[in-house]
Amino acid sequence: MNEVMPAAPAAISDYTLRRNLPLWMDNLVQNLPQIRSGLDIEKDLPHKKEPCIIVGAGPSLKHYNHLELIRKSGWKHPILSCDKTLGECLRHKIVPYATATVDGSPAIHGFYTAGIVKKYAPQVNALFSVLTHHSVTNTWTRCGGRIYWYVSMLDNPGLPGLTQGIYYLTNCKGIISGIGNVGACLWNITYALECDPIILIGMDFSEQLRDIADAVYFPIFASMYMQKYKDEKKAQDQAATLHQQESNPDFIAEENGKGWLKYYYKKGQPVRYLVNPIWKYYRDLLAKHIVSSKRHTINATGNGCLHTEAKDDEGNYILKADNFEAMDLKDVLEEYA
Repeated sequence: MNEVMPAAPAAISDYTLRRNLPLWMDNLVQNLPQIRSGLDIEKDLPHKKEPCIIVGAGPSLKHYNHLELIRKSGWKHPILSCDKTLGECLRHKIVPYATATVDGSPAIHGFYTAGIVKKYAPQVNALFSVLTHHSVTNTWTRCGGRIYWYVSMLDNPGLPGLTQGIYYLTNCKGIISGIGNVGACLWNITYALECDPIILIGMDFSEQLRDIADAVYFPIFASMYMQKYKDEKKAQDQAATLHQQESNPDFIAEENGKGWLKYYYKKGQPVRYLVNPIWKYYRDLLAKHIVSSKRHTINATGNGCLHTEAKDDEGNYILKADNFEAMDLKDVLEEYA
């Protein structure tokens, strides 16, 4: 039997906040002159009352070649891209209406340094958290890009605290819940922009890997177990037990996966994915937003744990709602083009 995870996902979020707060506050100070006189995501970003596509960075994006499908379709409605996929969109001759950054790490700067990204910066609206690393904001500004700022929701914005303090400090920039990741944050933003329907691709909230040691949250789990075992190998072994393969009943594989992907795509069977409690935590948060919003949301990702049979820890279905469905991207493009 697998050991119980040493801390709940919510506790990890709290740990992340405490660990990153010094960096985030430094970023805020560095960005503040731009922010106070800058554009506001709520007041200044034009609304788009039409279908939109959100491009996440999940492994399904390349497996299905979804960006090429969009390029060939002649899609005319807004496309919003995660920062990680902005360059790929542009290389497929897709110029997003907007891109977004939630993470305050300097590592995000790498998503904005490619020549093609700098070239198209003036044509793409950047939706930046006020905690975005200053290297990112400075690079984007030097390239002539516009920034629409928002305040990341770090605690209850209705009570005195971090979020409310940052809100007033930034000259009352709009508050947006990042829901823990940039893809889900973009769903929140497109909801505010009144897009309908909201179409998701690359939103796997899971992985397909050759080696479990490459899992996104594997190092976090391993470091938590280190506190107990004091041995790196034992900590990694226990962390690995938290990653499980599951099936997405909404999509059936049309062909066998090549190489190690054979473990995830078997012709005629539901596609499979590797997931851990953190991915599910973020999936559950987004699911609550989708269902409560009543906004028509179509998952055209083709894989991942955001599906119609998803359940919470108590075994309750969380996406059994009239406003959520799964569709093949080809069908979506034909219907909403």
